[in-house]
Amino acid sequence: MKILTLNTWQERGPWRERWDVTLEGLMKFRPQIAAFQEVFNPYWAGEVRKLAEFSTLVFPKEFCGLVIYSRFAVKSWGIGKLAQSPLEEYSRYALWAEIQPPKGRFFILNTHLSWKVEDGATRRKQVEEIVKLIEKKDSKADWIVMGDLNSPPDSTEIPWLIQNGRFHDLFKEKHPNEVVYTWDNRNPYVAECEHKMPDRRIDYILTRGSGAIFKNPKSCDLVFTKPTPRGIWASDHYGVMAEFK
Repeated sequence: MKILTLNTWQERGPWRERWDVTLEGLMKFRPQIAAFQEVFNPYWAGEVRKLAEFSTLVFPKEFCGLVIYSRFAVKSWGIGKLAQSPLEEYSRYALWAEIQPPKGRFFILNTHLSWKVEDGATRRKQVEEIVKLIEKKDSKADWIVMGDLNSPPDSTEIPWLIQNGRFHDLFKEKHPNEVVYTWDNRNPYVAECEHKMPDRRIDYILTRGSGAIFKNPKSCDLVFTKPTPRGIWASDHYGVMAEFK
């Protein structure tokens, strides 16, 4: 089973050409689950479902940009509102879905936390609320939390999720000595951003649970890290993809 997350950068820049890169990757990788951030157009979200040949799209009515695509059955889903940042005029959310493959079940939670570097206190509240949502929904189930957490591994938020939320950072476990970035100023969409921010790994796939699906993850790697020959990148973020045996 493969799962993939990517912040898609809304409909900015050469967005249709960028989506061609993303769709080509989806057809190449064939993930069973894809969690995207910054997808606000319901029509386009539906087109992506058809073009990438997913059977299910979860697109909430809340203006949150969070979507989940699945090739497995989605038994149920819901959304929770997170702490409001004093530095933002819009709300943040956590979108979850109960996934039912041919055997067993697990939960996906897709989120996009507050983005400003100096807003760590808000992100800390948001990750605490995510854990509370998980505990309330089904604390004994297997969970995958994925998305743009806007927090590097050495922040207070990610270690708190790992220690108090009992999550595993799959990329770190598979590449313990490797330093990589998913927000990378070598990407021109990042370098040209109005708000300058340092290179950081801020996009994650985190797992929690003891089910057979998580016992032996095969890989966790960055994807969409290079442009096309014409200089088109999929997004201003790199994606993350994990594969389980």
